[in-house]
Parts: sequence; C-alpha cells; structure tokens
Amino acid sequence: MWSKLDTYLFPLRPSATCPSGTFMLHVPSGKMEWSEGMFGIHGLKQGEVVPTLELFMAHKHPQDRETVRALWRNLLDGGGQGALLHRVIDVRGKERRVFSAVQAVADASGQVEYVSGFMVDVTQSLRIESQHAAEEAIEGAYGYKAVIEQAKGIVMALRGVDGPAAFQVLATRSQHANAKLHFVAEELVTAAANGKADELLAGY
Repeated sequence: MWSKLDTYLFPLRPSATCPSGTFMLHVPSGKMEWSEGMFGIHGLKQGEVVPTLELFMAHKHPQDRETVRALWRNLLDGGGQGALLHRVIDVRGKERRVFSAVQAVADASGQVEYVSGFMVDVTQSLRIESQHAAEEAIEGAYGYKAVIEQAKGIVMALRGVDGPAAFQVLATRSQHANAKLHFVAEELVTAAANGKADELLAGY
C-alpha cells in the first residue's frame, strides 16, 4: 500500500487539502488496510472499525454499488486495473463524490491475492466547477442579450415577422451552422452594419 499520496484537483488551489487515501485488500480473508485518509473519507477515525471488503462496499451509494461490485469481480478474476468515479455515503449520511483507481495483480496461476488502490474525494472540486459553469451561463445570458435582441430586430424588420418567429430564425441558423446563438446574432449584426443583412438572411 502506498505510504504517501500526493494529490491536486483543479480548480482548487495547490495548497488546498484534497481528502484522499489508499487501501489494500487481502483477497483470501477479505480484510483491508486503510490509510488515515480512507477512514476520513468515510467519516471515520483510524481504529474505530476494522475495514473489510464488505464495509467498503456497504458505503457505496446504492445506485453505484452493483456497478462497483461488477468491476471488482472482473478484477478479481485474473487481475487488471480499473478506475471509477462514483459516490460514497459516509457514516453521517453525507454523499461524497470520489475517484478511485484499483489494481489487482495475479500470480502465474491467475489467482489474485492482493488488490491495492487509492481514492480521492473530488466533491469540492466538482462543486466549484458546477458553480463556475452556472456563473458563466448567467453571465453569458446577460452579456449576449443585447446583440441577440438587436439581431432579432433585424430579422423582424427584413422578414416582417414577430419577435418569437425572429428568434426561431436565429435558433434554426444556430443549429444548422452548429454555432452558438450569440455568434449567429453577432454575424447578422455585423452584416447589417455592412449593408449585407439581406444577403446573409437569404442563406438562412
């Protein structure tokens, strides 16, 4: 089992603490060795419980448990490596998103005696990423609203349609061109400034 596990998760600062730990399973007995970090991810302190494969699996999210079990069965059948992004439920009922890598080394007969791996709690990193994505979406909606409204006005004037119909023209162009809506709007506004809006709309 690794004695040290260095971790870094974007977009956390390099100095941020990333909950992580290592483990090793002795297959014949089903007993495991957990590092202090593994106990922490599960909401436990070292020495509170004796880690086993059954305990390890019991803390998997119910919707992930069978998939995780299937991967482990495959690894135990002849060895190999696996990687998982799944959910763990700690002793307080808190859901944690974790990434883990597992390695099972088989002997010459194909039997696996030991399985080792590591686990990193990526909950905080994913939460920050989701917040950033939401913020960017909100900023984008407001940031491009003016140019989209301007483009709608051009379509309404040149095609004699109402606002919803003009928006649909732009949305259809966006889909066909595989381009974001604000790019289509900017293209039309620029064309109008150059007296070529009619020409561009003819291609929609």
